[in-house]
Amino acid sequence: MGLLTLQQVFGGNATQDATTITFLKSDLLGLTPQTVNTADSILAAIINTTHQQFEGNLTDPSGSNITDQNGVIVTYDNHLYYSATWVQFSGYYFPRNSLNCCFIYSQVQPYAD
Repeated sequence: MGLLTLQQVFGGNATQDATTITFLKSDLLGLTPQTVNTADSILAAIINTTHQQFEGNLTDPSGSNITDQNGVIVTYDNHLYYSATWVQFSGYYFPRNSLNCCFIYSQVQPYAD
C-alpha cells in the first residue's frame, strides 16, 4: 500500500470527477451530520476517518471494542503499510464547552544518500 484511496479518506460513498469531490457526512467517523456542521468539524472528521486507516481498536458490527481472552482491547497498526502519508493522534484540547482532537498529518518523502 502506498497512497490512500478517496474512499479511505472521505468515506465509502466518496466520488470525484474532473472538478468536484462528493462525499456523505454520514460516512465520516465522529461527525453527526447536520445542516450547519462547521468547516472545523468536517475537517476533523475527515482526519479522524483517515486516521482509522492507520491505527485503532477492532470493533464488532455494533461498534463495541473486541477484547482478547484477558479482556484487553484488540488494536491494529497499519503505519508500516502506508509509505506516503502519516496521521498521528496527538491529543485533546478542551476549550469552553467543547472538545477538540488534535491530529498530526504529514507526507513522508523518500530520499537517497
